[in-house]
Amino acid sequence: MGILHATDFSDEIQPTMIRPLKLGHESEIERDSMAMSAEILAIIYKFRLTKAADAHDKWVEGTPRFLSIIEKFVKMDKPVRMCLPAFPFKSANKVEKVLGKLPDRAEEAALEYMSAMCAEIGDIYSPGAKLLIVSDGLVYNGRLFLKGKLSNSTHMLIPLTDLLTIPDRDVWAYGQALRAMGTKRFPHIEFSRLRQLVTIDLPEKLDEVTYVANATNFRRALLTQFGKDDLDVHKLIEENEDTRLTYCGHSRFLFNDLRYIFPKSELRGSNQYKRDVKFIAREMIRRGFVSPPIPSSHTNKPHQHKTTKINTPLTIPPRPSPQP
Repeated sequence: MGILHATDFSDEIQPTMIRPLKLGHESEIERDSMAMSAEILAIIYKFRLTKAADAHDKWVEGTPRFLSIIEKFVKMDKPVRMCLPAFPFKSANKVEKVLGKLPDRAEEAALEYMSAMCAEIGDIYSPGAKLLIVSDGLVYNGRLFLKGKLSNSTHMLIPLTDLLTIPDRDVWAYGQALRAMGTKRFPHIEFSRLRQLVTIDLPEKLDEVTYVANATNFRRALLTQFGKDDLDVHKLIEENEDTRLTYCGHSRFLFNDLRYIFPKSELRGSNQYKRDVKFIAREMIRRGFVSPPIPSSHTNKPHQHKTTKINTPLTIPPRPSPQP
């Protein structure tokens, strides 16, 4: 089925130029579903991140895949479901970057823009759209236990301290406040739960104590079920542009985030601090590849990723539409 002529789509042209080819043999319903899918994608287009030099080319490359996913929802007359891995916790740099540990106007503005995207889709498509937020704070904190060997080949669990120094209690408090903010004001926004991502024995209802008590179990299950033991992060950074952009983004924000957590000293000069930051950035890449399955949806990412056939990096606020 023809979906898009690459020549019909330009960065300088209003994104409603995305449209199905009129081949003359589709049913009226099929033509309507393709046209509606194109209109929905045109709205998402306005929210995409365009920092990469080939962002436009990658968007064109991924458009057929995006349209096919969206069209499945349209044909079923169901809300278009999207997923955003984001909102882990507040920055560790409480001196320069944030005012506290809980969500504030920054998160409110981000949720408002994401909700506006869903609402705009609802204006043209009556079932509307839903955005599932998967808060990934626990992935990068707490104590992880990795498999290792002693010199006598005895297997053991090696404890690793957290990467970003955010206590599990703070992750819980941040997540609860974010949910309260989203539930109260933004009906298009939904939030995932731990039990939706991995199979572990959890209480029916989590509170602060049971959440913190099970945080390590969650991380361990996540690595065991979905980790990649043979992942070569150095090679990925060298050979994969998407991974390289993510690594560079991690390194930049970590350099500022951790400067007051790990201050320079006689034992840690500027060069050593840079090496430490790069090490943590690589470990974040490793944990970022631990990906539990998420219900079929278009997936958005708010980082320095290039547009691919299943992901779209987002910018806040959305890009303004070109003036006629």
